[in-house]
Amino acid sequence: MKSVVKNYRTGKEYVEIKHKPDLPIKGRANVYIYNARTGALEVEAHTPNIIYPEVYQWLRSYQWDKFCTGAFNKTNNYSGYWEMDNIFLTASDKPETERINILNYNATGTGNPGQLIGWANKSTYSGSDTQRGTPNSVETYANNSRVHWVFDWPTHAGNGTFQTIIWGNRLDWPNAVILETINTVLTSTGPWDGCGMVYVDGYLYVTKDIYMYKMTTSGDVLDQVRLNPPSGIKSYTPITYDGTYFIAVGVYNDFYKFDYDGTRVQTFSPGIPVRGYYEQLGITCDGTYLYALEKDGNFYTMDLNGTILSLTNTGISCGPHDGFNLTNDGTYIYAWSGAYGIYKLTFDGIVVGVGQHGSPAYAYPNGLAYFNDSIWSIDRDGVLRKHEFADRYFARTLLPSPITKTNQNTMKVIYEFIRS
Repeated sequence: MKSVVKNYRTGKEYVEIKHKPDLPIKGRANVYIYNARTGALEVEAHTPNIIYPEVYQWLRSYQWDKFCTGAFNKTNNYSGYWEMDNIFLTASDKPETERINILNYNATGTGNPGQLIGWANKSTYSGSDTQRGTPNSVETYANNSRVHWVFDWPTHAGNGTFQTIIWGNRLDWPNAVILETINTVLTSTGPWDGCGMVYVDGYLYVTKDIYMYKMTTSGDVLDQVRLNPPSGIKSYTPITYDGTYFIAVGVYNDFYKFDYDGTRVQTFSPGIPVRGYYEQLGITCDGTYLYALEKDGNFYTMDLNGTILSLTNTGISCGPHDGFNLTNDGTYIYAWSGAYGIYKLTFDGIVVGVGQHGSPAYAYPNGLAYFNDSIWSIDRDGVLRKHEFADRYFARTLLPSPITKTNQNTMKVIYEFIRS
């Protein structure tokens, strides 16, 4: 099947041959960009799309669940999450067959799944939103063999360069799916106890009470060292790693550096106020700076010796007897609170996403680590979980070349689903 972009402005034509499996439902997208003043067609694109195998599994599951509706002693499982209320035009150049990790959603670039240029849903719209289009109620139709959606964007909306068209419910990261649950030997010691965790060179290092455990990613404990807190310090929970030493936080927001055998090599106090004995301060490190987040949303950037370089308020917070644990992937920081979900922040403390982590809502936050493109958590009962924030798109198609709309253009996108 051919995927084509014809650019009448430049006289160039881009053609790509797509090999699509013979599936019961096929998708096809057509894009037309017109000169708003003359009505002349400037760019057109035609391409088949990818409908993921999970969509067909969901449709079969949905059909079976409907057939079971009303039955006595109904015990069948139905997990429906594939919905297609919105259409998105994005700058992503990712291949259709490459699944997208929403953790790395990039709102400004061409990454994963890329900058949002335009969108529309199934409700008509006539406002001033600079990205939103509207379905064409006259040209859109559906019958037993075909759904023919037509969307229009006026001159002020959908301007920019895009290459990917997505059907789904949301573009940014959704709620987590727990891919793996591992019970470790760590046990709960009290209602207000929590864990800290950091990933270093292939291993998880978990702090609980006054101990640090070296653990495999399969949950096996390989070593345990005592951190020997100063007098009056009950425990350490938050932990990070600066490339040389582990850094833990005591209940009075004093910072302690430890080596691998638990020897304390440095103590420093940045002067961050103590909000409550159990309301912990989340920390993470990118190897150059330390970052800390208070329960009231104050976000600190420090050097590796605790000197505060900047302070901003993120606008997020959590409840009494709670706090945050942090981790980072080198591009974003992830902040986990006990019952308030998980937040995605820039290193400047700007919140760019929020989702639900799917774990039990303990009052105290779980330990948190990032590795292998996933977020891992460990709770106060010693349960280790792998969380995936993967895409849940109904359909996605990549044009053979990026196309550009300006405020001198109107645009029409025709999207069809055809049942064979």
